Amino acid sequence: MSDNQQNHTGLENALKNLVKLIKAVQYYPPTHPTLKQALHETAKSILSLITDDDEFVCAVKKDGFYLEDKPVAHKNPILAKLAPFLFSRRINHLMFLPDLDVNDLQAFARCLTLEATEIQKMGGIHELLMKARVSTIWVNMVEPAQFMELKKELEAEKEKFVGEQDEEEREQKQEQELTEEERSLEKILRELQQEAVDQRFRYLIQELTPHIHLNLTETGRPLVLEAINYLADISKDEEVSNNRRDYCLNALDQLASEDVLDFLVMILCSKDSWDALREGVMRALVSLKGKIVVWRLMDHLSEESDGQVRKSLAEVLIRQDLAAMPILFEYLDDDRWFVVRNAVAILGEIRREESTEHLQKTLGHRDVRVRRETIRALTKIGGANAIGVLLRTVVAGDPDLSRQALLSLGAMKNAAAVPTLVKMVKEMPNSPAMADIKKDAIKALGEIGSPEALPVLTDIYNSKAFWRRTLLDEIRASAIAAIGVIPSEQRLQLLQSAANDNSDVVARAATKALKQLKRNE
Repeated sequence: MSDNQQNHTGLENALKNLVKLIKAVQYYPPTHPTLKQALHETAKSILSLITDDDEFVCAVKKDGFYLEDKPVAHKNPILAKLAPFLFSRRINHLMFLPDLDVNDLQAFARCLTLEATEIQKMGGIHELLMKARVSTIWVNMVEPAQFMELKKELEAEKEKFVGEQDEEEREQKQEQELTEEERSLEKILRELQQEAVDQRFRYLIQELTPHIHLNLTETGRPLVLEAINYLADISKDEEVSNNRRDYCLNALDQLASEDVLDFLVMILCSKDSWDALREGVMRALVSLKGKIVVWRLMDHLSEESDGQVRKSLAEVLIRQDLAAMPILFEYLDDDRWFVVRNAVAILGEIRREESTEHLQKTLGHRDVRVRRETIRALTKIGGANAIGVLLRTVVAGDPDLSRQALLSLGAMKNAAAVPTLVKMVKEMPNSPAMADIKKDAIKALGEIGSPEALPVLTDIYNSKAFWRRTLLDEIRASAIAAIGVIPSEQRLQLLQSAANDNSDVVARAATKALKQLKRNE
């Protein structure tokens, strides 16, 4: 890998860590281990970009990040959102110095959590960083000469200034304010649960949603989850009035916003989350509908490496069911093969026949992993259309997919596939090139278990050859194994005859089938 590629990859990783850090400073208190870990990982990834004690600079534009006028990871969805986020805060260049301070990094992330309009009212991002005495991160400056004197002044101030008391007072004030917000949310929620009059219920709902936004913190987490899940339960409760259900549905629509979704997904992705908490978060996420929900979940799924977290994210999308499907169909055209595979797998787990038509195109995807996942998805979806697609795949000429499709047809055990499979095994030559596929087709007929297949299977067992006898015997053995699992009057007689066949491989297959029959009696 060239230095250029390393820098691009390193910057992509550092910026993704910066996104996690921005979310962590919003959610966790200053001393929380998760925030400390996010700080450590972000600092480490940024410092890895700096060589020879030289500063590292990247350009920020609305459409993405640039190193020496070359775009960096433009297809990364996380960076595609971070760039306009920073650009709206009037950041055109980011510079990190070799002596990067984690306290500076934390202060920088905290400044970024403010709304863009709020930052401008306070004098702009540069002014905020000056007030926070950040001296190892600079914005909109590309030459050290522009800020070195200012850096010295800031560091001199840092040495003189002991800010522990101020910080402690600020945190105490925040905690007091937070406690008041929590009390307000709890009060509204309890009133809502007791309210008998629809009009008053509507008024309380209108009060509830902004208070949920104000409590997106670690300490406010239990109340937020309780409130969202309460709204979800009432929205589906047929014993309450239509008005109440509509009020709750409208509130849930309002809560399907970036801050709420990021808050819930962060809890879901946290290794500190226990099973009951994770289930509560999943319930809350399932209740929030709309494109933004699926986008957020799919973005996190594409970036997440932890298997348990990936499973939870996928489970939320599966539980979204029909609501998620139109957006998942859009992801089938994504440029990233692993994103397409994720969408295919989730559609397979949702198991709606409407997906079959859309999945036909991913059978032709350039990446074999997507094609294989499509076969698995069609198998889970089932139905006549899926069987038709799988049968067409068998005869399409891709040996790898043909074999997988045949195994899937057998697993589906649908007799609708039998006529086509019977025709296939009749017409397939006993050639080395086709032997494996023919044996798989015969096995599929056995697994489906339809008596309609017995005549062709019997003919194959009785067939003779003057050359390639070993190959034919393998195919005959497959036929006798299939006959052994299809109930019929002649089955026992055929198996007993085959057990004495001149071919060892056929005799063994028949003996094995007879033993299995005896065990099943």
